[in-house]
Amino acid sequence: MSGIFRDWDIERLVDRITREVSEEISKLVESAASPIRLATYITPSGYRRPVSETYVDGDEVVVVIELPAASKESIDLRVREGEVEVEAGFSEELKKAAPKYSLFKSKGYRTVISLPKDVDAEKAKATFRDGVLVVRIPVQKPKGVAVKVE
Repeated sequence: MSGIFRDWDIERLVDRITREVSEEISKLVESAASPIRLATYITPSGYRRPVSETYVDGDEVVVVIELPAASKESIDLRVREGEVEVEAGFSEELKKAAPKYSLFKSKGYRTVISLPKDVDAEKAKATFRDGVLVVRIPVQKPKGVAVKVE
């Protein structure tokens, strides 16, 4: 026995304190990041810039765009070699249900997203479900011409 505490008491105490500090740090990081994630920039023209994420999945570039309260019919999606452009309006049904909701004070959503690779825009496919737009675009195959060496 060392002093008042036994070795295993000290280990338990250190373990508990470490666990509590770790949990507190996790809560702080989560609370600090949460407003950043939820915040959307409103452009000078009155549109919201939606939260989005882009990644490469095999032979495709995938773009995921959060468009809460948008209507599928209002989505204007344009895909070019190096970017995706989206504009979307709000669901009229939702605007009538909650007319004073702060989200509806903007004109809708608008953003241009740069793509990490050149894509074949003609073969892009998109789905919209539960307020999330998922765009899948095949990566453009390298173009080249065979040259005969003499």
